[in-house]
Amino acid sequence: MPYAALLAAAAVNTKLPFWLLAAVVEQESGFNPRAHSSAGAIGLMQIMPATARDCGLDPEQLWDPAPNIHWGARILADAYHIFSEETPNERLQFALAAYNGGVGTVLSAQRLALSQELNPHLWQSLAQILPEVRLPSGGRPDFQQIRDYVHRIWGRFQAWRLQPVPTGPEPQCAI
Repeated sequence: MPYAALLAAAAVNTKLPFWLLAAVVEQESGFNPRAHSSAGAIGLMQIMPATARDCGLDPEQLWDPAPNIHWGARILADAYHIFSEETPNERLQFALAAYNGGVGTVLSAQRLALSQELNPHLWQSLAQILPEVRLPSGGRPDFQQIRDYVHRIWGRFQAWRLQPVPTGPEPQCAI
């Protein structure tokens, strides 16, 4: 697997599952370190330049797999730690939703779920209520994209998670 050593280090540093991080990279960039989205996200974990600057990172460093994976994993782990009342699996799904759609979107969905007597600590409830969320700008998040994102990564993670974590030297990649 490409970038196994970097993903393993990020997993150790953040205490997130190796295979979850691998699934995010597969979804975000297809393991292409030169991936660049139409929205401007960069690299393996598709980090926005403004987010990089907020982390004290020069956005040009996002083209380098090592800082991209390191910071992407940290951003995902930070989201994971925000959702401390959920079970570990729910927290991981909430963190994925926040990574894709923003922490504010997920927190808004939790508040709305609670107001509609849905369980705000279950991803199923949030996925159901996402179409009703309003952003501070008055707009709505791309709820279908967020649901699909979580669904795809979660499915990949569940399929891969019982495999041993790859070891050995990193493959040489032309950047």
